[in-house]
Amino acid sequence: MKLFYIANARMPSERAHAIQIAKMSEAFILSGTPLQLVVPKRKTLSSSIRDFYKLKADVPLIRLPVLDIYGGNRGRFWLGSFSFMLSYFFTMWVRYLRGERGVVYTIDMDQFSIFLVAFLPFRFFIEIHDAKPRGFVFFVVFKRARGIITINNIIKEKLCERFHLPPEKILVHPNGIDIDFFDLAPQKKEAREKLGLSLQKKTVVYTGQFYDWKGLDIFPAAAKQLPEIYFYLVGGSREEFSELTGISDIPENVIFAGKRPYEEMPLWLKAADALVVLGTKQNEYSYYHTSPMKLFEYLASGGVIVAAATPAIKDVVSEKEVFFYEPDNVDSFAVTIKQALSEDTHSKQAFAKEAAHRFTWQKRALSILGFIKGLV
Repeated sequence: MKLFYIANARMPSERAHAIQIAKMSEAFILSGTPLQLVVPKRKTLSSSIRDFYKLKADVPLIRLPVLDIYGGNRGRFWLGSFSFMLSYFFTMWVRYLRGERGVVYTIDMDQFSIFLVAFLPFRFFIEIHDAKPRGFVFFVVFKRARGIITINNIIKEKLCERFHLPPEKILVHPNGIDIDFFDLAPQKKEAREKLGLSLQKKTVVYTGQFYDWKGLDIFPAAAKQLPEIYFYLVGGSREEFSELTGISDIPENVIFAGKRPYEEMPLWLKAADALVVLGTKQNEYSYYHTSPMKLFEYLASGGVIVAAATPAIKDVVSEKEVFFYEPDNVDSFAVTIKQALSEDTHSKQAFAKEAAHRFTWQKRALSILGFIKGLV
């Protein structure tokens, strides 16, 4: 069985969705499944996905011509996505007419470019990362799909309710992790020396892109309550943070590391005394749907984890592995950080590393492939 993995994503890039696509492609291939990754031909940081993500296998690419105007505003993004939809539709039909066969696997990178997958001559499966609103596009896509993969049980329940889908049509499997990549980094002292961080200061680290749905605005107020602790935000600048949150009064112990290379992430995780996973009640995706890859990276690193007690995160981990704080509650966040930095955490760290082994990309790929083979 050959997979055509269609994804409306710039590849490679350092965004979480691109890492997920690359790692899943690698895992499918290492499982013995032939795969071609079908993506738009856009300006990228590197031409080699294998080199960029340090993969163990080459990922064959089909780069399709598109209007590379995705940035700037929503209209440009939609136009670029529409051009990709037409491009993959005609390309896949031509390949089918030439005798190529296989199964299409796709992922919801936006709200409409997956639509024409439903009209390809291939059986197809779709990976969904949030509970879609009722509408014509998703009604058609879900009805015609052989199967659906989601990242948590909440999304599955909402999809079944909204689109009247049978539960057996949906597989739940959270995101994954490359344990070797995140567990082979040096220990705390060496990691801090390499990054130029203080060896004495207690250090809390957040890694990830800056988005308005993450609840980033909790950091400045918590840092004011904990002036003895350094808060490193790895993924954006002070200017980006202020523009996104509207907060300009940021204490000096909140330090912005900017965007850092993917291969540097294990060092930041090992350098931390505590690692933060955010979540907010103010956004449905953040609260109910997200399965943050950083959570799995944190688990694999063996670090101490402070996580928002959102339903989405609690669907994956428990108090055995992490310290939970109440989302959007600054006092709870600050108290939980102090608790995480003062208590004996060996038990939680051991359970966290044990949990990481349940969420490898390889196990995820094998689970999904078994699901696909049972329905094609």
